[in-house]
Amino acid sequence: EVVAQVVRDDSTAVTLFESGKLDFLTDISTVDLKRLSGRPELRVFPYLKTVYIGLVVTKYPFTNVKFRRAIAMAFDKTKFSQILHGGQSPASSFIPPKVLAHVPEMGLPFDPARAKAELRASGIETTKPLQIEMTLPSWDRTVTLAQYLQAEFKKNLGIEITLQPFDHKTFRAQLELKQFPMFLNSWAGDYPDPDNFLSLFTSDAGNNRLGWKNAKFDELILKGRYLRDPAARDVAYRQAQKILIEDEAALVPLSYEPNMALVKNRVKGLAINPLNYLALRNVVLE
Repeated sequence: EVVAQVVRDDSTAVTLFESGKLDFLTDISTVDLKRLSGRPELRVFPYLKTVYIGLVVTKYPFTNVKFRRAIAMAFDKTKFSQILHGGQSPASSFIPPKVLAHVPEMGLPFDPARAKAELRASGIETTKPLQIEMTLPSWDRTVTLAQYLQAEFKKNLGIEITLQPFDHKTFRAQLELKQFPMFLNSWAGDYPDPDNFLSLFTSDAGNNRLGWKNAKFDELILKGRYLRDPAARDVAYRQAQKILIEDEAALVPLSYEPNMALVKNRVKGLAINPLNYLALRNVVLE
């Protein structure tokens, strides 16, 4: 028998685990991840998940591709695991590792000098500090990440980012309305194929919250969907991804994030697959 509890506060859930009232939990705060690091009960499961910054290209100043490119190069992704303690690795392509068309060398690099050059080339007035609002879910880990990005944009571009965190339901509504020009979000795979990641951003996709449309990108996604040869599909999705991330810089991949879970040592055989499916059929208690 499995009894599931809905615990709204992450720290409360960890307290219940440590007091022996829970055998398993996920969604652990950054503070607890740091404190629990090295404990055998803290386990890492692979996850096809990419965290990213979405740029609403219909809203100023993200209507300007050079400005978007400046944003993409203005922060150091290698610091994420140090501040989040969740096993994050820097994201290059939007498609995560071990999925067809993942490209380790994809994306615009961290380069403050180039970022400043792109900002100047954009022609956007910066004699006064530019102020931009970014919306995000009000989860501990996401807020911590956003605060780091906020500091990086200030230091490397002189841009003031105001954070607007909301509960999950309100955040989703804000994305639909495209109320803010910039948002922090993630996508976890429903199935392990590049189409599940890149088709989000085709012109007519319901999940396209960027306001971005590109006919060549749409054509490549449609082509890749019906090709039978894996090598040809790989080429099509690589080309599409380059348009999205490098040429147009409509979004900025941030990190690949595994599933961190606390599992009591007495629980054997528990597994979470890379699509975040919890497998319980082989669980035994010792």
